Amino acid sequence: MTTPASHPPEDLSHYLAAIFQELQRLNARLELRPPTPKSPWLPLAEAAQVLHFPSSRALRAAIDRGRIPTQFVSATRGETGKRRTIDVDVEGFASHLRNK
Repeated sequence: MTTPASHPPEDLSHYLAAIFQELQRLNARLELRPPTPKSPWLPLAEAAQVLHFPSSRALRAAIDRGRIPTQFVSATRGETGKRRTIDVDVEGFASHLRNK
């Protein structure tokens, strides 16, 4: 390996070592976040934000009026049977709107 006359080999080896340490730190940071598959089903409040509804109540009204097709809505009842949890397939509904 040839080195420029203005940089002694010791300076270059320290410089390369610093670069190597920085690369190791960046790789470690990337490995901390494993890729997780994300479900397209979002709770009503989150879906309202993503679909740009002013509130979750407005999204629920749109669902009740039939503006959002039933294949993109999942409603489950709690153990007591009184409370209903609504999830919306945001990606599927967005795709439906694009292809409409």
